[in-house]
Amino acid sequence: MGIIGSFGDAAGNPVIDRATCTVCGECAGICPVEVLSKRDGEIRIDRSKGFGCIACGQCMMVCPSDSIAVSGRNLSPSDVIGLPSPDRRAAIDPVEALMLSRRSIRRFRDEAVPREAIDRVIAAAATAPMGIPPWEVGITVFHGGAKVQDLSWDIADAYERILKFFEGPVGALFRMMMKKPARQQFRSFILPLGRILVEGKRKGTDYVLYGAPAALLFHASPYGDGADAFIACTYAMLAAEATGLGSCMIGCVPPVLERRKDLMKKHGLPEGHIPKIVLILGYPAVRFRKAIRRPFLSVGDR
Repeated sequence: MGIIGSFGDAAGNPVIDRATCTVCGECAGICPVEVLSKRDGEIRIDRSKGFGCIACGQCMMVCPSDSIAVSGRNLSPSDVIGLPSPDRRAAIDPVEALMLSRRSIRRFRDEAVPREAIDRVIAAAATAPMGIPPWEVGITVFHGGAKVQDLSWDIADAYERILKFFEGPVGALFRMMMKKPARQQFRSFILPLGRILVEGKRKGTDYVLYGAPAALLFHASPYGDGADAFIACTYAMLAAEATGLGSCMIGCVPPVLERRKDLMKKHGLPEGHIPKIVLILGYPAVRFRKAIRRPFLSVGDR
C-alpha cells in the first residue's frame, strides 16, 4: 500500500525493459525512496521498500536508454517530455529581472484576458514542485469580470456576517480569549478589512478582487499539503508576469469561503477541498517606473 491520496492508496509501478537497460544505475541513484537499487549487476525493484514507489518519475527522467516506465498515482510514461534546449533556459539575470519587475497589480485595464493566456499560466504553474506526487491541488478558474465580481460580492456579504458576530458581545468575549498577537492582528487588520470590503460593496466598489477580469482560486484536497497550493500560485504569478499579465495574490477570500459550504458549492470547488489563495489576473492599468528591494525579517548563519 502506498501513501493515500484523493486517487487512492496504490503505489506507483516501475517496470524495467531488461533488453535495453544498460545497468548504469542512474535510476537507482536518484530514487528518493530506494525502491530501485543496483545490485549484482542488475537494477532491482523492491516494491515493499518504505511506502513504495511514489511515482515521482525521476528515474524515467534520468534514464539514458528510456528503459524504465512508471505508471500509477496519476502518472504514465507518456507524461515524460524532452527538456527545453539550454538556449531557451533563463539565466539568473533575466530571472531576477522578472522577479524585480513583478508588482502586485490592483488596477486593471477594461480588457478581457484570453482563455489561452490563462491556460498558459496554468500549464506553467503545473511545473511547480509538490510535496509528494501527484498534485493534490486544484484550480477553479473565474474567467470574466462578471464571474469574478460575483465571488467578490459573496465574500463581502460573508464578511458582513462575520462583523455582526465579532462586534457583538459573544464575539467580543471570543476575541478576549485569543492570544495577544492574534487579538492585535484581528483588531488592527481583520475587522477593519471586513468593514472596508462591506462598505466597498455598498458603494459598488470591489475591494475584494479589485474588479479583475480573471481570477484563479487555488485549493487543496484534504490529503495534500496546503503549502503546495501557495507554491503553485507563486509559479502562476511569475508566469503571468512573463506573459504580460498583472497579478496579485489575495488572501482574504479563502478563510471565509472555507466556512461557507454553500458558497464553496456555488463557486464550483470540489467537495472536501480547502481554499488556500486567489490570484487575480488582468492587464495592468498602471506603469511602474522603479522596483523595490525588501529584506527578509532575518537571515542568519549557523
